[in-house]
Amino acid sequence: MRVSVLVNSKAGSVNAELIEAKVREALFRCDLRFCRPSTMMEMFDFVQEEMAQKTDHFIICGGDGTINVTLQCLMKYQDGAHIPPIAIVRSGTANDLAHEIGVSHRIDTAVRNIFEGVIKNIDVIEITAQDQRAFMLTNGGLGLPAKAAELANKFRSNLQALANNPKSAKAYRFLAEKSYHAVKKMGPSVYSMMTAEAIRTWNPEGWGLEIEIPGKVNVETTSPIVLVNNQQKIGSSFVPAPFTSNTDGTVNLLLSETNNIPSQALAAYHIRRGTVEKSPAFKSFELKEFRLKSQNPQRSLTFFGDGEILLRDVQEITVRCIHRGLPVMVRQ
Repeated sequence: MRVSVLVNSKAGSVNAELIEAKVREALFRCDLRFCRPSTMMEMFDFVQEEMAQKTDHFIICGGDGTINVTLQCLMKYQDGAHIPPIAIVRSGTANDLAHEIGVSHRIDTAVRNIFEGVIKNIDVIEITAQDQRAFMLTNGGLGLPAKAAELANKFRSNLQALANNPKSAKAYRFLAEKSYHAVKKMGPSVYSMMTAEAIRTWNPEGWGLEIEIPGKVNVETTSPIVLVNNQQKIGSSFVPAPFTSNTDGTVNLLLSETNNIPSQALAAYHIRRGTVEKSPAFKSFELKEFRLKSQNPQRSLTFFGDGEILLRDVQEITVRCIHRGLPVMVRQ
């Protein structure tokens, strides 16, 4: 059995050598092919080669961001046809998908799902804008949530850049490195911190959306919180869609009609507590497809998904659910 193993050595607090040793020990009878890509192109080339060799399984070692980058490669290769089942080793910041499908924290148990587990085909969300196309599996959106994700990613990136900059003073590099590892250990808590900063700095001027839903009346909104949910939780602790499933062929769209900092903070509290249905500020839809359009040509849209910025500076975004588009291995 050929098994292709992608290890993101930069994800979370991952120890790439330990992961590789554990995988080799657990799957010693398999034909293992390892890759620790340092660039997107390296990952794409590895996925393309392994797909061409008709690998039996992919194992992805990393967080939601690593899975998302791999997903782009898998879905775009032969337009998503004949994707082999994937198994996940959780080693990222939030690990939302791994939590949702019940992946064990133990590396050996997680990888042996390819023998001892069953295939679960989960929905894939396709996001398109003009000639751009991207995919996501967990949760995403725009407005305040996209700003929070962008702030979190930029914060980590700046710390890492400062820690690796030989021109910086040694004391600054040391402090940046320690801070970077501390942020990694914070896990999904970093998103709570950045949500507060996103609310504080949000500019509502000129923000407005038109939502086109096939077969229904268009919706106009100034909601700063626009979440697209393929599962119940985001960041392991926020619950924007408590009744959503990633196998039902629909995607949840959540809006929050709030226009000041106190009401936005209260909305974030309800999402944190999983009580969105108790607040009249929220509107929730279960849809197979919809389109988001900026009502202001001067206010473009940025969309995040799986913790990563997927589209930036566009005027229209189409969201579509690909029913059971990705096979993943889960415990029986």
